[in-house]
Amino acid sequence: MEPVNVIGAGMTSFGILDDSLIQLAEQASFNAMSDSQTLDLSFDHLVIGSQNPDEFVNIGHLSTLLADRLGMVPAGATRVETGPSSGSSAFEAAFTMIASGHSDLVLVIGVEKMSEVDRGIASKILAKMMSIENETRYGATPSALAAMVARRYMHDYRLTRDELSLVPVKAHKNGAKNPLAHFQKEVTLENVNNARVVADPLTLFDCCPTSDGAASVVLASDRMVSDLGLSDQAVRVLGVGHGTDYHAVQHRLSLTSFGATIAAAERAFSMAKVEAKDIDVCELHDAFSILELINMEDIGITERGHAIDLVKDGSTEVDGQIPVNTTGGLKARGHPTGGTGVAQIHDIYCQLMQKAPKDLQVSSPVFGLTQNIGGFGNNMVVGLFSAP
Repeated sequence: MEPVNVIGAGMTSFGILDDSLIQLAEQASFNAMSDSQTLDLSFDHLVIGSQNPDEFVNIGHLSTLLADRLGMVPAGATRVETGPSSGSSAFEAAFTMIASGHSDLVLVIGVEKMSEVDRGIASKILAKMMSIENETRYGATPSALAAMVARRYMHDYRLTRDELSLVPVKAHKNGAKNPLAHFQKEVTLENVNNARVVADPLTLFDCCPTSDGAASVVLASDRMVSDLGLSDQAVRVLGVGHGTDYHAVQHRLSLTSFGATIAAAERAFSMAKVEAKDIDVCELHDAFSILELINMEDIGITERGHAIDLVKDGSTEVDGQIPVNTTGGLKARGHPTGGTGVAQIHDIYCQLMQKAPKDLQVSSPVFGLTQNIGGFGNNMVVGLFSAP
């Protein structure tokens, strides 16, 4: 494989935004190209991650539209969809283009605009990623499945409600310091416990919002990095792993572990030739608070049932031993589904370049990890990165 580098990143704010989906994608892309000094270059390919622009904003053929709007014609343009992991899957596709020698310069965009439909319709759109035969036809929703997972985990590992509430408290603490986050206000344990119940035992603060937003990264070969003289800002992509699991949750081996994450992480670590203990900072897919704990265990950061111990002793804080979701995660930074995976890569890139927001920068990180969930735990992508 040819080496692959991230040489620039850009991102919009996340939230309920006035800008259109196209404007959000343009803003993030031009920021990434400006950051990488590639505004005047010809790109080989453009890869878009977006879950469902056809229904959220009534736009189809998004890849070609953006190639036109970004002035990238005649570059190749492709849209990738794997549910909420669409952004990471787009990144994976771009990675393989460069690793195979097919391309030297590729732009990746993750984007979604979810606020143009009301929350009920958005929930119905998102529910289409679940099993119709086994789940949605009986009224199941992503929140309901997450609640079942949380209840089982609490039973198996004696996790208390107060302990689980520490996860969104940390997320909002970090989000309050992130100028691009959807939610920039801290919450207390009491706020989380006493909030409206969405699906027992999960309350409103256990669940991420539906957001608008976009993120973009520029990938380049070593030859392009050398030609541009950007070795000092070339974050190496060490490994990318992708795994799936059975579509319906009831067909899987466990409610408290995601086999797709385990498979994706094993493949990424094998490619990167590093181990979980080497990771200095990570962005994990915490669409629901319980998922942060399960993801930490599936990645191999800690043993089963012990992720909460790392939260309680401060290890997952910005200044802790293994900082998790330093910019607020999906819970506070927000979750424009197709945009999330690329936003995670943007955030890890900024961490490894030591240009994260004030008070959120981890001390001299070398290795970073991203983990992005598609569907409800059935289409996962893990990325591993190293500082220049």
